[in-house]
Amino acid sequence: MRARPSLGRAILYLLMLAIAVIVVLNWTYGRLPTTPHATGRFLKVDGLNIRYLETPGAEPAVLFLHGQPGTAEDFERIAPLLAGRRTIAIDRPGYGFSSGGYHDYKSQLAVISGVLSRLGVHRVVVAGHSYGGTLAIGYAETRPAGLVGLVLLDAAATCSHVSGYERVQARLVKALELPVIAQVADLTFSQLTRKVLAESAEKEAFSPDPVDPRHQHRLLSINLKHGNLEAYAGEALAANGVIRQINSGLSGIATPTVVIQGSKDKLVHPQCGLALAGDIHGARTELVSGGHMTPYTHAPQAAAAIQELAARAAATQRRAAARAPARG
Repeated sequence: MRARPSLGRAILYLLMLAIAVIVVLNWTYGRLPTTPHATGRFLKVDGLNIRYLETPGAEPAVLFLHGQPGTAEDFERIAPLLAGRRTIAIDRPGYGFSSGGYHDYKSQLAVISGVLSRLGVHRVVVAGHSYGGTLAIGYAETRPAGLVGLVLLDAAATCSHVSGYERVQARLVKALELPVIAQVADLTFSQLTRKVLAESAEKEAFSPDPVDPRHQHRLLSINLKHGNLEAYAGEALAANGVIRQINSGLSGIATPTVVIQGSKDKLVHPQCGLALAGDIHGARTELVSGGHMTPYTHAPQAAAAIQELAARAAATQRRAAARAPARG
């Protein structure tokens, strides 16, 4: 008579089967798209290769800062609405095709300043989305010269914070980026895990609107690759401290500011956006229907705010020039 398999052996067989299923799913459903070739141009700033997209036009120029994660293309619906205006969108350090890995708050601000200097931009409106808005605020607080306008799209500030769950997730991502561990995880389960979590996060960010397929494809093919993930984990772990730091300087911002906030934003709660506008002297709030992805869902409103601030700055400059005494 054949002996019955022990309970322990049965559990082992089931575990091996589950591992096999996960590995198969990792290389089928979970397999990430091939990273596309980089478009645009590159600048060397502070030893980093920074990728940027630029359209020619008049100054004041517009600088776009994407969130966490993201790429320069995150403003692909806004930039075309700014015909005649010079626009520059960068892959922030660590993201997209710029030099990878985590670069802290001060390094990010230094790179922004360096990009504008290298490109010969003297007067600029900065438009930042989500954590890009956090950096835009920090730039206004520390480098106000030449900054003529701020457009903050669902900016993470005031009462915004990274939750304990998000911090644990970031620490896990950081651990999975370690040498050897990253290679083993890629082969077994991490592509599947990244894709499932990223698609869930995309739905939350765009909710209640549908996910933009172009944005999601970039997320999967670029932002879920190594280097980008290290940047995401580092920023997520540092974000609460950075937000506290910029909050302390909000009242000192004198730059004309428009805050555009989604009324159903699940990532930056609407009350945080409203509080942000209240803390910046003279800021105007536009509470719009929808979630966190206002660069996609409310591109015309964002473009109109940018043009308004740029036109106001240009008019002020013309008046100043007209009052200046003629030189003999």
